Amino acid sequence: MLKIFSTQVAGLLKSISDKEEQSIEEASRLLAQTFLSEGTVHFKGFGEMEAVVSEALYGENQFRQAVAFSDESWEKLLPVDSVVVATRFVNDEEAVAFCAKVRQMADCHVILMGGRGKEADLETTADIVIDTKAVRGLVPLDDGSRLGFPSGLTALFAYYALFLTTEEILEEYELD
Repeated sequence: MLKIFSTQVAGLLKSISDKEEQSIEEASRLLAQTFLSEGTVHFKGFGEMEAVVSEALYGENQFRQAVAFSDESWEKLLPVDSVVVATRFVNDEEAVAFCAKVRQMADCHVILMGGRGKEADLETTADIVIDTKAVRGLVPLDDGSRLGFPSGLTALFAYYALFLTTEEILEEYELD
């Protein structure tokens, strides 16, 4: 089982690198713009995606000017801010409603990260959607079910892609 899982996870991570490169680049430019404008990057995680918030705030490679989104954040949101939302599925009702409220309350950027099924249409929910590619378990069982749903793992990989690309962009500005 572990061999199947590792092979499948490696495929998902490669797919994020290859197919989400443009979304990650665009999101990183927005986040760099937030930093350069002295705005704040708010992180909000739903369910197990709190791992992304923890990594952004407390990990070895913390995101610049990052805070956890809280109830008090609603009053503090500014147009120069950005909100990064991590959820298991990008069409999760709670996450979609949250993104809509952020867009309604403040004219700031919203970046949504999560597994994107074929039916998800989110062009009005967020400025940029980063697909974590995790939409089901990876290890098939004899009864047709699946185990090993790596939503948190792929979201953390997407976070690091976003972090590293944003740092790369900011380095270009700091050299000038």
